[in-house]
Parts: sequence; C-alpha cells; structure tokens
Amino acid sequence: MNTPGYQTVPVTCPNCQYQFVAPVLTIIDAGQSPEAKALFLSGQINVAACPQCGHAGMLSTPLVYHDPEKELLFTFVPPASSVTETEQQRIIGDLTNRVISTLPTEQRKGYLLHPRGFLRLETMIEAILKADGITKEMLEAQRAKTNLLDRLLRATSDKVRRVIAQENEERIDYEFFQLLTLNIELVQARGQDQTAQQLLRLRGQLLDWTTTGKEVTAREEAIKSLGTEITREGLLDKVVEAALAGEQAKVETMVAVARPAVDYIFYQQLTGRIEAAERAGKVEDAKTLKSLRQTILDLTAQIDAQVQQATEQAAQFLQEATDSDNPEKAIRANLDQVDELFLGVLATNLDAAKRSGQTERLERLQQISEVITNLILESQPPEIQLINQLLAAEYPDSTQALLEENQQQVKAELLETMQLVGNDLAQRGREEAAQRLAHIREQAAAMVG
Repeated sequence: MNTPGYQTVPVTCPNCQYQFVAPVLTIIDAGQSPEAKALFLSGQINVAACPQCGHAGMLSTPLVYHDPEKELLFTFVPPASSVTETEQQRIIGDLTNRVISTLPTEQRKGYLLHPRGFLRLETMIEAILKADGITKEMLEAQRAKTNLLDRLLRATSDKVRRVIAQENEERIDYEFFQLLTLNIELVQARGQDQTAQQLLRLRGQLLDWTTTGKEVTAREEAIKSLGTEITREGLLDKVVEAALAGEQAKVETMVAVARPAVDYIFYQQLTGRIEAAERAGKVEDAKTLKSLRQTILDLTAQIDAQVQQATEQAAQFLQEATDSDNPEKAIRANLDQVDELFLGVLATNLDAAKRSGQTERLERLQQISEVITNLILESQPPEIQLINQLLAAEYPDSTQALLEENQQQVKAELLETMQLVGNDLAQRGREEAAQRLAHIREQAAAMVG
C-alpha cells in the first residue's frame, strides 16, 4: 500500500492461529489527513479480518499521532508487545523521524523533540479530544448517558425500568432524548424494526415518567399545533386557547418558536380579545387574557435580551478572530461559539464589507468563512465526507475512481447513509442532487455486491 504511514505487518489470528499479513497505519498526521484522524478517533483504523475464519479485531501496533496546528506529537507502543524496550524506542524514533522529515524546515519546532508517550490508546484519544476542546468530563457524561440507555433497554420489566428512570432523573435530560432519537433513526435506517419498536416504546415511557419527558411532550404538542405556516392570527388563536386551558408551558413554547409573529399588531389584536371578553361579561376570561398579555411581554423581552446578548458575543468573537494573526487557531479554540447565530453575524458582516468596498476586511472575513467550512467538513463522519466528495465529482468516471480509492469505506453502512442523505435531499426539494446520489449509490452497491 502506497499511502503514507501505512505498512504491512504479519498477523496471527487469535481465534484459529492462521497467519496472514495486513496493512496497518503507523503514522496519523492530522494536518495532512483529517480523514485518518476521524477514522482513528472512531476506532476504524488498523482493523483486520482473518481470511481463514473471519474473526475481526483491532490490531495492536506502534503508532505516532501528529497535529502541527496544535503542536502535538504523541506516541503509542502496545504494552503487550513482544519486542524489547530498546526495539520499541527504535521503532518510535523511526516513526517520529519520518514525521519530521516530511515537514518544511520552517515548520520544525521544539515540540517535535519531546513526543509524549502513552501506554494506553484510550488515554491518547482522550488527550487528542481534549486538545480539540472536548474534555474528559464531556466524554464521561456522554458515556454515562449511553450506559444508562443500555440499562433501560435491558431492564427485566417495566417496573424495574421505571425505578431506573426515577433514580437517574437528572441524567434523562434533553441531550439524553436527542441520543435516544438518534438511535431510533439509525436502527430504522438499517431495517432493524424490532429494535426500533423497543426504543420507541422506551421513549414513550420516559416521556410519561420523567420531568424532562413531560416538557418534551408539551413542546412537541405546541410546535405541532402551530402547523408548518405560522401566521400572526394563527398564533394568537393558539396561545389564547392554551391560556384559557391553563397550559402555560404550551404558551411559552409557542411564543419562543414564533417570536417574529409577536409584533405591535399582535398585541393590538390580543387587546381586542380582552375588550371583547369584558363586553361579554366574561370576567375570568378577560383576567386570564390580561395575564397572558403580560406573560408574552415578559417572555419576548427575555428572548430579545438573550438574542441581543448572544449577538453581541458573536460579533465580539468574530472581531477577535478577524484581528487574530492565526484565525484558524482562534476559531478552533472556541468551536463552541460557532453556531447558527455566529454564522448569521458572519454573513451580515460579509455583505456589509462587500457593499462598502472594504477589501481588506472582506478578505479576512472570507478567510474565516473558509476556515469554518473546512472545520465543518473535517468534523463530519468519514462517510458523510466521502458522500460530499462524490457529489462534487464528475459522474460516472470520477465517482467510480473515488469509490475505488476509498474502497475500505464502501460497505453496507455507507449505502445506508447514502439512502438517508438522499431522502433528506429529496425532502428539501433538491431532487437533482438526490437523483445524482442514487446513481452513485448504485455504483457503490455494485462494489459491495
């Protein structure tokens, strides 16, 4: 294999003792190959299957990880390795020298002389994620939610399941429901109907049993009741109906979702409803609607203040990134601030710079936009990155060549993801792209066989 960092090693199958050779990746350079970094972090590199019995597993082999942007040079030698310590040092020294030799002279810095060694691959991965802004606590919290989901699914009865849910009330939050929903979508896409039904039943139970579940239900009902096209009059009818029914949570959700429809005319119409109730002698209804008006005033003021504060923070972060000598480093260090609001502020500033002819500022803002685009692509799962490359390539020759270059990724899982992406494209009205992806999927399916 000619790919840099790969080498062929002899392997003895632990199941049937059959001996064969397999390619392993010994150097992972995040600067040269973000795809290799993504595969490494997701546990998808150095996996081999025995051609004799089919047993598959991750190979334990020396490894060097390099990230020039963050100035990281990590090394790993399996503790169970049969080679001597001197030989281990020679192997690691050879790998690190190969990393250094590929760098231009101006990029060879002091950190390369002091690689950090790891005895456990898991610890190395945690250090890489920490440098990316993902803390150990965040990983542990995610693992805890995954373990809790597994416990709930394996509960021997509904009674036991409910006890587990009650004991872990604080952990069953919005993120937990997002994790549960993601698992439902994945198993449905894979045609695992029985597992999907189990997960859907669990979700329904948690919606009834937990505080967050009840809030999720109220929000879903409120959003569903608004419909796809939210009008001022429609919103007014819904919030008045919810207020008279005493459904406060529903009122708050609808106002938050449909904030743009709450304007001066909306308040005029609501005041008209109050006066009509008073003329009809409906004292309690008028009192409820007055309380509703004050509630909406308070809610919109709170929402507007939060949006204003968040917008100011996004503008400040954008200015700091623009003024930075290394915008990419500044953005990577604050990835949690790169959200839809920040992208909106960036788009507004790009438009303003174009219209006012601020050439230098426009170039800096375009540089930041490019950095963010690359980071988004880099953070996507490997199969999504490959699908994006395929959609940008010329069909059929270039797409076929690209599939062959990435043959290791061309599996049933890729076909499932292609189907999901194609459905999403079609639902968003991008029929041409969906049809194009369908043709590319046929090429991939032929390779999977």
